[in-house]
Amino acid sequence: MSEEEKNGNPHGANQHKPDPRQAVFLSYYLDPKSGTFSNAYQSAIKAKFSEEYAQNITGQMPTWLSEAISDQSMLSKAERNLDKFLDYQEDPKIQADITKFVAKGLGKAKYSERTETDITSKGEQLEGIAVSFKKANETDNNPT
Repeated sequence: MSEEEKNGNPHGANQHKPDPRQAVFLSYYLDPKSGTFSNAYQSAIKAKFSEEYAQNITGQMPTWLSEAISDQSMLSKAERNLDKFLDYQEDPKIQADITKFVAKGLGKAKYSERTETDITSKGEQLEGIAVSFKKANETDNNPT
């Protein structure tokens, strides 16, 4: 057994290498469809954290967990505010802008305005600009 495994860190996680169990824990803990939603202990056990860590995870409140909870809280507030604006906004232009924002963000697979051809054509345009720039640079540096 390695030293990391003895210390409850079998994946060698550190500030540069996150523990994959963290993402698994968050998917169980924060997803309302999960059987362990909002149950830190059960989510931690299911994510394969040790019994001791699972019992103390919310008491220790590691940075990765507090940031995820904070992000989730802000997202929930933003969604509530968007709901209010969509339902009660009297300015149709603002309501249309908010509707587009929500549709593009939450329904990006269905409502995205970008396509693969857009990305490809922009890439080709950039390549053409780079070639033109290089040619112009060569002309400037080689006076005849």
